[in-house]
Amino acid sequence: MRQLLFVLSLFLAAFVMPATLQAQQKVIYLSYYGDDAIPERVYNGEYFSITYKTLSTIRQHNKLKYHFKGGRGVSLQNGVPYRKDKGSYVLDTFYFLATSSNIILPTVTVSLEGHKASLKGEKIEGVTLNPDQKFSGILADAFKVTNIDAKKYDNKHNIVTFEATAQHCNIKAFHLKLANEQGFERSKTGITHSSMTYYVVIPKKYDKLEFTYFNLKKERFVKLKMPIEVVDDSVSTQTDLKPTENKNYIIKIAIAAAVIVIVLIIFIVYRKWWILVFVLIPAAYIAMQARPAKEICVQANTPLYLLPIENATVFDVLSTQGTFEVKHEIEGYKQITHNKKIGWISEDNICSN
Repeated sequence: MRQLLFVLSLFLAAFVMPATLQAQQKVIYLSYYGDDAIPERVYNGEYFSITYKTLSTIRQHNKLKYHFKGGRGVSLQNGVPYRKDKGSYVLDTFYFLATSSNIILPTVTVSLEGHKASLKGEKIEGVTLNPDQKFSGILADAFKVTNIDAKKYDNKHNIVTFEATAQHCNIKAFHLKLANEQGFERSKTGITHSSMTYYVVIPKKYDKLEFTYFNLKKERFVKLKMPIEVVDDSVSTQTDLKPTENKNYIIKIAIAAAVIVIVLIIFIVYRKWWILVFVLIPAAYIAMQARPAKEICVQANTPLYLLPIENATVFDVLSTQGTFEVKHEIEGYKQITHNKKIGWISEDNICSN
């Protein structure tokens, strides 16, 4: 009996145990790729990449799943990696945005059909810039302004619109401290390439648009200067599109009043009643100008435009329905004041009742 049990144990050791060890064999291996896989330092606001080497004994790379947990001072930019398949292993690259100077990469876990492998996040030295007042918030390998256009906004400001392209840049971080109003008309974001159309409302005293960005390749601030050449579009549109009070208003009233005085003097001299007919037109004009301002009801969520033209820049939105005084109007648009800001609304947003 003892001999039988001994033979049975040898049988189990010979056939069952290898199968168990094989089942416990590691299937996935995860590591950072390359000697310089972890950057020595990263600037706050910079995109940077981390490449992971993932080896799988079953080579079903299309089923690999990554999960990131924890970390500090970074924001993952792409959930799907940029992949290079090397046969027995893959090189998967993920991009991160540094959001502070205290940076710790998240712990990453890769899984495949129930098998997992994890890699603890490493610490990276973060650097915070000390820029001047003209810094635009941009860190990039390259940043270029491709087109610029300027128009009068009001008596004290111009509105400048420009297009720009960038490489390896978080273009959404663009911001100018000198601007009274500013914002994106259009933006196309990307880790390697991005572009934007941006507008700024700045005081007329500035004859050029000037700002700096940090060049990541040169590791220094670069200053950009663009001359501001104001184009008056009131001729092409046959109306004054600038959000200002009618500059000829006082002159017109004065002329009308002068005509009335002259007519009255002539009437006193000649005592002809028909002369008073010439008082009617200037008097009617003054009466029209003195009448109460027109008010309109504007719907909630109505965009407020800088100019009354198609594809104009939206710089504010009316959060609630309200009644507003109409300052000027042209075909299809009416000018109102909201939160001490002068802008234009489309007639399509006027309350139906």
